[in-house]
Amino acid sequence: MKFESVKEKLHDYIEHGNQNKIMAIYMLLNEEIESENIVYDEATLNMLETRRDDMISGKDKTYTLEQTIENLRKYRNQYGV
Repeated sequence: MKFESVKEKLHDYIEHGNQNKIMAIYMLLNEEIESENIVYDEATLNMLETRRDDMISGKDKTYTLEQTIENLRKYRNQYGV
C-alpha cells in the first residue's frame, strides 16, 4: 500500500471512526509524537554530551535502576517518608 493511500485511510478513519479506538491510537503514538518535537539548544546539547562523557569515563558515579530504588527505600525508611 502506498504512503499517500495509508494517510488518506487514516485521515478518513480519524474523521469517522470509533472514538475509543481513535483515543487508543493517539495514546500509543503520543509519546513518539511529543518526543519528535523536542529541540535542544547548543548549550543543552553540550551539557548532555559532557555528562555522557563523564559517565562513560567513570568521572561521575552512576547507579543502576535497582540501586536507585534501594537507595530510595533506605531514605524513606530512615526519614519516615
